[in-house]
Amino acid sequence: MVATTVRRTSGVRRRRFGVVSALAGLLSAVGLAVTQAPASAGAWVTCPAGLTGWKVVHGSRGGQIWEGYRYTLHSAVPTFLVSDGQLLDNSGTDLSVSYTITSSVSRTYSVTATVGVQTQPTQWLTTSVNTSIVSSVTTARGVSISTTVPPRTRLLAEYGVEAYQVSYAIEAYRTERIAGNKQPPGPNNRCEEWGYYPQNAIAPTHVEGWRLRTT
Repeated sequence: MVATTVRRTSGVRRRRFGVVSALAGLLSAVGLAVTQAPASAGAWVTCPAGLTGWKVVHGSRGGQIWEGYRYTLHSAVPTFLVSDGQLLDNSGTDLSVSYTITSSVSRTYSVTATVGVQTQPTQWLTTSVNTSIVSSVTTARGVSISTTVPPRTRLLAEYGVEAYQVSYAIEAYRTERIAGNKQPPGPNNRCEEWGYYPQNAIAPTHVEGWRLRTT
């Protein structure tokens, strides 16, 4: 089978992190869903370097409690999200046949929402997986392609976008209450290990077009 793509560019604490990660992998291997437990108190450490997505989760006259995140990439597998397709069947003749086909269905694909924690991973995915990843993309209608199907051949023409199936984890940390601080915390602040959240996501890119493959 030959495939060709025609592109159109238009809460578990650190002391349990290892156990939770291994358990999540085991459950995924046997096809069971992993449900996150509510976050609870964890160890206090110096805020790790590389925390991103800081936001205030509690604020008062006494100061603010900030929450930040650290991402760990486990795997990223390329995939193709199909929005439209046509089967070009020339299996019954001994002559080549020319076709011109046009996309007629538009679909919107977005980065899968995170589970167990509210954060936006798109910027991290763009940096860590592929720079073409976008938070959301809508496929175009009216995009045409011409091709020739050889004799005794069936050709599947699919229109869509390139994407990635991404497996990663998010570690959440919360600071102690910081008085008078309007800026995200630095590495000298103290943080509480607030949770570990395994994720599986689809991340679309801005690269769309026709993909042709024999069946």
